[in-house]
Amino acid sequence: MKDTVLLEELSWPEVQRALDAGVRTIVIVAASVEQHGPHLPTMTDAAIGLAVGERVARKLGRALLAPVIRPGCSDHHLAFPGSLSLPRETFIQTVIAYVRSLAPHGFRTFVLLSSHGGNFDALEEAARRLREELARQDVRIVAYAGRSALAEMMRVMVAAAASLGAAQDVDAIHAEATETSIMMVRHPDLVAADRLERGLTGRIDTNELFRRGLRAMTPNGILGDATLATPEIGAAVLERLADHLAAFVRRELEAG
Repeated sequence: MKDTVLLEELSWPEVQRALDAGVRTIVIVAASVEQHGPHLPTMTDAAIGLAVGERVARKLGRALLAPVIRPGCSDHHLAFPGSLSLPRETFIQTVIAYVRSLAPHGFRTFVLLSSHGGNFDALEEAARRLREELARQDVRIVAYAGRSALAEMMRVMVAAAASLGAAQDVDAIHAEATETSIMMVRHPDLVAADRLERGLTGRIDTNELFRRGLRAMTPNGILGDATLATPEIGAAVLERLADHLAAFVRRELEAG
């Protein structure tokens, strides 16, 4: 077997051998293609989703990572050129199609994650529909989704950065120290270090953010402070977030 957990890097006989060897879990990460300030590429959430998803799959063991879903639900970014967005129902049906495609092959535990905040509500709905559809089958749907999960994930990321001296006074994050730091680790050539900026910080109503869109609230597209970013923070945030998500999945599976 290749030393990879990425489904898309395996041939079908290799996937079959993984199934025969007891691999029954597949991680599905929903991301986006959208603006990430003046210094990061539109692929940022997809890159972060791949990095985190791969780590989660390895930490869980006997698991593979499906191709990252991109784009996602990004209507609130469309005022910035280059951003793409799927209608909510199209996104939900895409997640459902992933599971419907892979369940007949023998995968039994589907872990649904998101590296983009705009997907969390729709991902929760996709999980609800899948649980209802597959209730009589031996299939588990574990979803880290919904607004409370999004808020918790951001707290984990911000705390990891703060532990290395990059404290941010923010209620929501986007293209700031944590995401920029991860990109410094994964794709340093795509980070425009001379364009790191501070964006909107402090208290923010996320409902207002989704309603009005980012450009109406932060002209440069950043929530937080990108100038605090370092590769060391990126490595720490990746590890802390992957540990957090893997622990969540284990708890859900143990709870039955």
